[in-house]
Amino acid sequence: MEIRKLKENDREACQKLSRYAFQTSENSYDDLKYPDAKTPIDFYYGAFEEGFLFACAGAIPFDIKLRSRDFKMHGVMGIASKPEYRNRGTIREIMIRMFKNMYDSNIPVSVLYPFKFSFYEMLGYKLVDEHIFYQFRISDIIYRKTDYHIKEVVKIGDDIRNVYDKVVSKFDYIAKRPTIDYWRGHFKGNYKFICYKGDQPVGYIIMRFSKPDEPWLKSPEKTIQIREVFWLDQEAKQTIFNLLSSHRDQRKYIAGTFPANENIMDLLKTPRILRRIIVDNSMLRVIDVKTILENLEYPLSDFTLTLHVNDEFCPWNNGYFTLNSMDNTINVVFKKSSENIIDIQIDISYFAQLVAGFRTVNDLLEFGFITVNNEKLEVIQKLFPKTNNYLHDFF
Repeated sequence: MEIRKLKENDREACQKLSRYAFQTSENSYDDLKYPDAKTPIDFYYGAFEEGFLFACAGAIPFDIKLRSRDFKMHGVMGIASKPEYRNRGTIREIMIRMFKNMYDSNIPVSVLYPFKFSFYEMLGYKLVDEHIFYQFRISDIIYRKTDYHIKEVVKIGDDIRNVYDKVVSKFDYIAKRPTIDYWRGHFKGNYKFICYKGDQPVGYIIMRFSKPDEPWLKSPEKTIQIREVFWLDQEAKQTIFNLLSSHRDQRKYIAGTFPANENIMDLLKTPRILRRIIVDNSMLRVIDVKTILENLEYPLSDFTLTLHVNDEFCPWNNGYFTLNSMDNTINVVFKKSSENIIDIQIDISYFAQLVAGFRTVNDLLEFGFITVNNEKLEVIQKLFPKTNNYLHDFF
């Protein structure tokens, strides 16, 4: 078996593999589209047997915000294998190769949306954010007059992009999106509205009228689906919900996902919520522990901590990290062995949850997922507080 990055002459084979894995209802290899010509084929890694591509996975470059700091990230997607070649550990081998290439390319973290959480947990990924899916009656929206106004636009431009870039500051774990072309490709064919305070954009909503054949919705033929919505203040939020309220003669329900900490219920009258579901979202994998520890923003300025990290697949992470901060200057030393007192012993997957702020030290201690030096417990709790996470991206 050979594992390597794909080349342009591998594109059609990759498209056929993706068609069989993700578009089975097409029932043919006609009119292949994914990955399209705009996607660099060397984003993908493949496994070959006698020149035949039988498994692949892609890694899309992003920047991601993690505890107020920006990091390079690869979003893993398009993981596919021919059924007759499954259960051979091939995807695991592809992923291990990707981890090494990410490390060599100074990419310290990776994110994916899993088809099966347990499989990727074995590779060191762990859940780090949730969102809430709502479906509610349009007639229950409370209309309140505001001084803001709404304008429909045909294409995504700088005003929407500027709102998103400001929204990023509200979250501790969120993607910093690349080019406008990325946005336009994912939101093509949707309705787009911008909320303005005077001439300044302060919010936006991207939405679509659902079709009858969308089984994840109740009464899809009566529903407007929010593809994405963000606002910069409460009045923008109300103005956008006023816009949704004005659709009461066209559809009966609104459906969409919102950050877990976002209050939606108080915008509704006696709420008749059709559905409210907590949705497990993205998984994070730390590729380079040392880089993450060196560049995180910490609530304390002077401290010393020794961590023992277990990482089966990335040997450069598997060992002891002494983290020292003095006058806000961070120094991290990695060794394969240590005579220091160990302050935290943790597997790489739970390390991802800790640094992302999805789980606190107490959360992880409750179920025995980490071991902590009790003399440093208070310091560790302060260093790794709970955060506000919301990844709403596409790869």
